[in-house]
Parts: sequence; C-alpha cells; structure tokens
Amino acid sequence: MDRPGAGRPGQTGTAVPAYSRTGVDSAKRAIFRIALLFSLLVGLWVFVQSGIPFAVALDLQIERVTWLQTLSGWLFVISSGWLLYLLVYRTLNAIARAEEGLKLRDRAIESSVNAICITDNLAPDNPIVYVNPAFERITGYSSQDVLGRNARLLQGTDIAQPELITVRAALHDARPCHIVLRNYRKDGSMYWNELHIAPVRNDAGAVTHYIGVHSDVTDAKTHQDELARQANHDSLTGLPNRNLLWDRINSACARAQRYGNFAAVAFLDLDNFKVVNDSLGHTLGDHLLRAVAARLQAALRATDTVARQGGDEFVLVLSDQKGEQQIAGELLRIVQSFAQPFSVDGRDVFITASIGAALHPQDAKDPESLMKSAELAMYRAKEAGRNTYQLFTVEMQTRVTERLALESRLRQALARGEFELHYQPQVDLRTNRVFGCEALIRWRQPELGMISPAKFIPLAEETGLIVPIGEWVLRTACRQCKRWQDEGLPAIAVAVNISARQFREKNLFQLVETILAETGLAPNQLELEVTESVIMLDAQQVIASLEAFRKLGLRLSVDDFGTGYSSLSYLKRFPVDRLKIDQSFVRDLGTDADDAAIAQAIITLGHTLNLLVIAEGVETAEQLAFLRNHHCDEMQGYLFGKPMPAEDFGKLLGSGRTLAQ
Repeated sequence: MDRPGAGRPGQTGTAVPAYSRTGVDSAKRAIFRIALLFSLLVGLWVFVQSGIPFAVALDLQIERVTWLQTLSGWLFVISSGWLLYLLVYRTLNAIARAEEGLKLRDRAIESSVNAICITDNLAPDNPIVYVNPAFERITGYSSQDVLGRNARLLQGTDIAQPELITVRAALHDARPCHIVLRNYRKDGSMYWNELHIAPVRNDAGAVTHYIGVHSDVTDAKTHQDELARQANHDSLTGLPNRNLLWDRINSACARAQRYGNFAAVAFLDLDNFKVVNDSLGHTLGDHLLRAVAARLQAALRATDTVARQGGDEFVLVLSDQKGEQQIAGELLRIVQSFAQPFSVDGRDVFITASIGAALHPQDAKDPESLMKSAELAMYRAKEAGRNTYQLFTVEMQTRVTERLALESRLRQALARGEFELHYQPQVDLRTNRVFGCEALIRWRQPELGMISPAKFIPLAEETGLIVPIGEWVLRTACRQCKRWQDEGLPAIAVAVNISARQFREKNLFQLVETILAETGLAPNQLELEVTESVIMLDAQQVIASLEAFRKLGLRLSVDDFGTGYSSLSYLKRFPVDRLKIDQSFVRDLGTDADDAAIAQAIITLGHTLNLLVIAEGVETAEQLAFLRNHHCDEMQGYLFGKPMPAEDFGKLLGSGRTLAQ
C-alpha cells in the first residue's frame, strides 16, 4: 500500500539552506559596482569610438554632431547599466523573499506536531523521500529507517483494513483522501492514525509527489470507543443495553425473514430479587447481577444476545431457531441453570428466574411488539409460580386487553358511584351475639355486573387507586356504623381493611382522625385490619403507627394470620387486639390434620399473648364445633351470615338474632 507522508523532496528532516540577509546585501553592492564598471568601460569605448580623443591629439576640429552622438551614447550606456542594476537588484530581492518564505515553511514542517512525509510518485514503489521530526517521534522510525521505503511498512502485517482500499483507490485516481486506520510503531505497538493524503502536481498536471499528514489519535479514538460502549452497554454488567438491544432484535428478525426460520425474544426477571437485595445489601446485589449476567452469557450461543433491560430484568435474543420446540428447550435449559447457587463474595446465593418469550414472525413482527409480548408471557410465568418459562399466546393478549379495559372502568367507578359496601356479621362465641361486622367492598359495574373483589382489588393496589377507594370505604363504613347507632340499634364496631399501599401513606393517621370527626363515630367502634405481610414490611415503623392508632382509641387486628412470616419477637410488641385465622386454615378443619393443628396453634398463641382470636370463613357446624372446642373467641362466615347490604345488616341487628348453640 502506497501511503505517503509529507515534506519536501530530497530532504530528510533538515531545513533547506537559504541566503542570509548579509549575503543579499553584499550581492547588491557587488552588482552596483559591476553596473558602474560596465557603464564606465562602455562609456569609455563609446568615447574612443567617437574619434574625439584622436581629434584632440591631432588638433582637428570636432563637429558638434560628434559631441551629441557621444553624449547620447554615454546616456544610453549609463541607462543600460542602471537598468541592469535594477533588474538584478529586484531579482535578488525576490530570491531573498522566496528563500525566507521557504525557510519559514521548512521551519513550520519541522516544528509540526503532526507527522509529515513525502513520497516520490515518479520513482518505483513510491518511496518516502522526506519525513519530519514528528514522524520520527510518533512512529519510532528514524529518517534513515524509512527513506527509500514504501509507507506500507507502517501497517506491518495488518493489511486487511478496509481503509487501505480507500487509500489505494485515492492513489489510483490521483486524488486526496482522509481516513483513520491502525498503524504500528517500530516497537510493534499499535496506534490510531488519522491520515490526510494530498497529491502534488507539476506544471503539466502530472502527480510527482504525495504529501501525507497523520496524527496519533489513539487517545481520542479510545475515548470515542468508550463513549460508544457506555452508550450501548450496561455499566454494571457490561451487557448490551436497550440501545443496542433494539439493533440486535432487528438483526435477528431480518435473519429469520431471510432464511425462513424463527427468532425469539425472551424477557427474564429474577424472582424475589428485592428480598435478596435488601437482605444482602445493594453492593452484593450488584455482584449477584454480574454473576447472573455471566451465567446467562455462558448459557447462550455466540450468535445470541443477552442484554440488561434494567434492575433485575434481562432480555435474551435467540436467533436462527427452528420452532417452538427448540426455543422451549433453550428456555428450559436457562431456567435449570439457576438451580446452581451463585457465588457472591464467598457465599452461595440461590435465586430463580421467570422467563417469557415471543417468537418472530409468529407472535409479532417488530421489536417493540416482541418485547411487549415477551413481557406479558413473563408475567404469566410469575403467576404460574415463578421459576419457569412461558411462551406467548393470544390468550395472554386478550387478558391484557381485558385488564386495560377493567382498569379504565375502575378509574371511573368511584366518581360514578358504582362501589357499595356489604357488611358481614362477626359473632362472639361466648355470648353467640353479633358484636361487630367487617365492611367489604363490592363493585356493581353497569355493563359487567357485580365484579369480584379478588379481580379488581389487586388492580387497584397496582395502580394506586386503592388509596382513594380505601378512603371512600373508611368514610362510608364509619358513616353507616354511626347511622345504625343513631337509629337505636345495638352499638357495634365496624372493621375496615387497610391495604399495604394505604398503610404507606404518611397522612393515614390524620385521615382516620378527620373521618371520625366528620362522622361522629367513637374511635372504639372502628377496627382497622392489616395483613400479616403488611405489618412485617417495616416492623419498627409499623409498631409506631399502630401505637398512634391505639392511643386514639381504635381497635386493631392482624388479618390472614398464619399466611405470612411474622416474627414472634415482633408480634408480642404489636399493639393489636385480635388475630384473625385465615379462611384457608378454617376450610378443611374437619379433614386436614395440618390445618387443624395450625388453627389450634394460632388460638393458643393468641391467648398466650392476651389477644382475642377470630376465625373467618366458617361455613359448617363441624368447623364451628372445632373452634368452640378449642376456645376460639369469635367467628364470621356464611354459617351465620353472608356479607349483606347495609339495610339488611341493620335488620339483622334489629332482630337480635344470635348464633345457634
């Protein structure tokens, strides 16, 4: 490859000598003397040729015209001498200026921080004829090392660079070019060279030399590459990030379309990573994410891609797949790879993953749709128990569409007055009388009818709508309880469920105070129910909040007790009044010995801690008999009464109905 440098032909790093100012002045004085001598000699010759000296010597008469001719000759000679002097004087000035300019240019080339070399295009193999000191400094080659050699020596054996094709084409067409390529110093180290090549033409237009100027841009190129890497790769794991992910998905889809096979996008989410992260700390959590990234990379082929979507979410792009069966096998293998623990700072950490996948072109055509479909499938894997995978199906999209429609209706339900409260009686098993009720929300949607709380409460929790809905429930239940009291019915307490999202609201205490003041209900007639999992989220803060409610005079209970992971050391410190046995343990009291043992243990525990125990979901006499035999304090369930509208519950209170013995 003929790669020129820059400089002046025939030089090897030494500036071309120029005339000194003193030399020019001496030459000017010399030419003045020459011009003067020329004028004197020629003038003398003209004088002799005129015959005047001979006429004077022979005493002959000299005609006037002879004198005029002689004087004219002298004037011509003097003018010629002066013109000669001026011509040479100006020529010397021009030469001096040219040499001074050339000297400055040589000095500029010698002082340039950019490497410059010149090659001779008329000589065989376009050899280098000049290099400046910067060339020697950057490349490590001295001028003696490179003069007479072709500039391709700077590429060494790295001759397959695409940029060299550009250089050859430019030399062939005798035109300038600009490229960035890899060069190698004399010691073999690589550096990035930003090269400018320009041809030098003679008066006939033929290229006689090439000038090459190159700069060591290694630092800038490294910085540029690092910026590009940061823009396209995750800083924590080094995996491709979202920017590069879209390009990889597009490439995989293009290959699938070209070769008639499938590409798959799999959305992977670590199960319960927050618990691991909170327990181990964020630093170890980051180490775990790196370990997961490394294992995923090891599990995939070189043609596949694993990217980090963010947090504990990863995306896999599987290309050149033959169909669902092969993809399912790949996903199963990845899920099973999580069976082995991850070594994180000397400790073994177990974590599982849920994966959802969508296929191109079967499930979606574009990257965005593939990602959405894969994410839907991942959530389905979560619902299926985690630590598994799911392939996208049309039914998943249908469920999402229904969910979005339900969410839209839910956002309008409160303003449209579509919610109502039903009240389920709670019975004291010692007196068999109703002592309270639990307020349960119902949604009567005009188009869909009565919608189960199990369907819309989780959605309300997820969207945050549970906060305004919970406030409505609390206010409505208190107002209704006060109305029953004003109607002269027996005084009872109303229990209201407080969700985890509501409990995190900083103004919950002020809200309860305000509602009690608005409705006029006595604090001891309001009971707040919180689930076991809620009170264990931040035990210290929960204890402080419960203490505040207790001082206000409210009753407090732990709902769904036995389904969470309460710490007994904390439970004894919680200022609650009662434990509520979850209906999942009550349902099979007569047939499941384990459920019976758990229910009995909860009753014993509650009494040991001086707490009342209420069982929910009591539907049979057999269940009731078990509870009585084990001294359970209270019950609620279909055996005595289903949740009912406020009017019906008021009639129940007025009737004085009791639980049959």
